[in-house]
Amino acid sequence: MRSLMLRLVLSAVMGAAAFAAQAQGDPKPLRIVLPGELRSIDPDWTAAALTRYHAFMVYDTLLGLDENQAIKPQMADSWTESEDHLTYTFTLRDKLAFSDGSPVTAEDVVASWTRWAETDGAGMMINTFLAGLDAVDAKTFRVRLKEPFGQLTYVLAKPMAMPLFIKPAKIVKGLPARTQFTDPLGSGPFIMKKDEWVAGSKVVYVRNPRYVPRAEPASGIAGGKRALVERVEWVAIPDAATQVAALRNGEIDFIETLTPDLIPALRSTKGLRVEPLFPGGSEGTLRVNWTNPPFDNPIARRAIYNFVNQADMIQAVLGDPELGQVCGALLICGSPNGSEYGAELLISNEPEAVRLKRGMEMLKEGGYKGEKLVLLDPADQPIMHGASQVLFAAMKKAGVNIEMQTMDWATVVSRRAVKGPVANGWHLFMTMGGPLGPANPVFHVQMSGACDKAWFGWPCDAELERLRGAWIRETDPVKARWLAENIQLRGAQVVVYIPFGQYVAPSAYRDSLDGLLRVPETVVFWNIKRKS
Repeated sequence: MRSLMLRLVLSAVMGAAAFAAQAQGDPKPLRIVLPGELRSIDPDWTAAALTRYHAFMVYDTLLGLDENQAIKPQMADSWTESEDHLTYTFTLRDKLAFSDGSPVTAEDVVASWTRWAETDGAGMMINTFLAGLDAVDAKTFRVRLKEPFGQLTYVLAKPMAMPLFIKPAKIVKGLPARTQFTDPLGSGPFIMKKDEWVAGSKVVYVRNPRYVPRAEPASGIAGGKRALVERVEWVAIPDAATQVAALRNGEIDFIETLTPDLIPALRSTKGLRVEPLFPGGSEGTLRVNWTNPPFDNPIARRAIYNFVNQADMIQAVLGDPELGQVCGALLICGSPNGSEYGAELLISNEPEAVRLKRGMEMLKEGGYKGEKLVLLDPADQPIMHGASQVLFAAMKKAGVNIEMQTMDWATVVSRRAVKGPVANGWHLFMTMGGPLGPANPVFHVQMSGACDKAWFGWPCDAELERLRGAWIRETDPVKARWLAENIQLRGAQVVVYIPFGQYVAPSAYRDSLDGLLRVPETVVFWNIKRKS
């Protein structure tokens, strides 16, 4: 008996030791270079890509999309849907906790959801259908709708724009989404070391020992989010050549975005891999400020179509036509809703002189009197920077009084929030999105025509909003497709935004890394380990 007890004790000790060893990650930091600078850690306050990347490090989501875009449970263990499609009841899985050890409860979900729905386009849409959002008990919450909303679970799973990240109620309850929080306490696989955050230099994350991943393999943003390294450092290296030198020398492990001129040399460097990590690429989008004349006039907005030469932009940015695609679809070419209806002017093959002359004439017809137009140019974003230069050159050649103000992306993120013809005002800036976001007529934040509630540029069009509302209610796929065509046409007519092509941007990383996940619209750092 004593021998049996001894064996059981030894077995338990060995099992605990094995579990502890498995729980420990690689002690060597994973050092990452991302474009731009993290300015805000509040994913409800901004849709900036780096804030979203940060949020996926420190928070978790209720549901997730796997690599096949199937909706999977994440923090939710299960859910039920009533026969009339008006009531959804969700149960949270066991052992969910924030990094301070406090449990994640339905109250945290309700508080996070309520605040997120103030700024996310899909969340705002759900609010118009919502009859109630209730915490039933610590692990259960209920969603009650006034009418069916067939895309509800997709919204809770989406990784683009502003995903619904679950944050502590003690931080976000009652805090308006337009007021930033600064406490990084989260529910995800990593913990932000705020005391080591040096703005413009470094952001540090460490493995969250309290996070319990799901049992399934990692897939997309679903499945087991296993932190296999103890420490992740986002390192700011603005100069592209210096980034590449650091990667070659082993000082960093990963560069998200490469400038085209450096790709051939990296591809021939032993020990490195160069490949796109975002499936389907990204859509370039030019935002026009509806609140700053002359772009309060739709004719002036449509004039910009004549100055956007996508083929020239793709060539200037990537140097390889195979890495880009000319596309006039607001809902992205290749997607189920993709259509170029109404974008004929944008993708026309007319001679440059014809396009530029017509563009200048339309600008004047739309009220342009020669005043200075401001184009915000993010120098640390290779695709947007290159495309901005091409647009600037075309408008200058046409005779437009345009000023290209070059800055880093973090400054663009701050400047783009300025409305109207005021100091630090703006007229045009470029950004990226996709492939999931632009494929959806309603959940793509840039398709909103909700005026002051719309995304930067503040498009304001009741008909566009009516069409988007009809699409979300439509259950017949054929009718929904026709509605998507009408949304494309209306969006092109009023110029909700202007596509400037589709781009595949390769990333570069050391070939000793294994497990990088292909996740549309974001970069995640769980599941990554070094090969032994």
